[in-house]
Amino acid sequence: MIFARVLLILFTLLEIKNPVLSMDSKALSSAITKFSAKFCNELDKKKNVVSSPLSAEYLLALITLGTTDPAHEELLTSLGIPDDDTIRSSFSAVSSKLKSIKGVTFNVANKIYIKEGDYELDPKLKKDAVEVFDADFEKVNFDNGAAAAGLINKWVENKTNERIKDLLSEDSLDSYTRLVLVNALYFKGTWQNQFDSISTMERPFYVDTETTVNIPMMYQENNFKYGESHDLNAQLLEMAYEGNDASMVIVLPNEINGLDGILQKLADGYDLTSELDKMFSTKVRVTVPKFKIETEIDLLQVLPKLGIQAIFNRQNSGLTKILDNDEPLYVSKAVQKAFIEVNEEGAEAAAATAMVVSGGITSAGRQFIRYFVANRPFLAAILVREIPCFLAHFRG
Repeated sequence: MIFARVLLILFTLLEIKNPVLSMDSKALSSAITKFSAKFCNELDKKKNVVSSPLSAEYLLALITLGTTDPAHEELLTSLGIPDDDTIRSSFSAVSSKLKSIKGVTFNVANKIYIKEGDYELDPKLKKDAVEVFDADFEKVNFDNGAAAAGLINKWVENKTNERIKDLLSEDSLDSYTRLVLVNALYFKGTWQNQFDSISTMERPFYVDTETTVNIPMMYQENNFKYGESHDLNAQLLEMAYEGNDASMVIVLPNEINGLDGILQKLADGYDLTSELDKMFSTKVRVTVPKFKIETEIDLLQVLPKLGIQAIFNRQNSGLTKILDNDEPLYVSKAVQKAFIEVNEEGAEAAAATAMVVSGGITSAGRQFIRYFVANRPFLAAILVREIPCFLAHFRG
């Protein structure tokens, strides 16, 4: 039996801000946050890493609507969403929320490339792709891998302000490729309270208890949302972007080697949103690094650890409602590229995901001033309307 290939690609570019809601919105936000935490916990803990779990979720949600068990149940369980109707209502709400973001540039685009000839999406899935995910379609000759990859890569570059390039190699596509699903997010914004570059200085950063490096650290004193978590043994800081619909939350361990423990606790189900709800506005003296991270992630290694396995199985992938024929399909490749840069003006981030379906506190006078000095490994999340869009571990 010949198994056909489908390439599913997700591209996300972020420059500063975040995305969406519904289930109800609080429940969806919590589900996405939990998936993001589990996703982030499976990445390389020996270096700086940035990812966009939400970017991956877009494609996984669409794929879910085209699967049968066991793949269907695996995907719903991993995403933390109860059923197909909830996917439809939630991601429709997400798209609506994202389109109404103010103060920043935030664009969402979905596209499905289908093999030339008699290949078409299953009518029900096509309806969902249009109505829920607002997807466009284009027929492509995958037999010419170089030309097909060039066409798709150009679209990705255009949708991500040229931050994500050459996501697909020509050998990713061939005569067995049946379709490529692409999600592109572009985000750009600036801090509500920008840092003054004059205050940026080289300061020590504790990589671990034995290693210190000097890196550029930004500084300002201003009013920010701030919190302290006994359960996570950490400080939390939220810095808003213009428009106040997006923000960056930094979870700073109290201990130099505390980040991995926090990641594990969040992956085990600790609800970070409960900590965000307890944060309050206060004057904070903030010291945080300028940084830039670029990461490529093999999702064939990550997703099975999150319980998503069947879609990669040639014999029983469950991808039975993707095309309008009975040709067996499976995901043969899945990859994400991501980028983030944080500086005095704001932040910029990008991510691209591809899936190939083959066949301290002190007092100063009378005022209580908090100190937030991110001079040790920490977790940073860019949130758009309470939903994590990008996550990064910065380790120096």
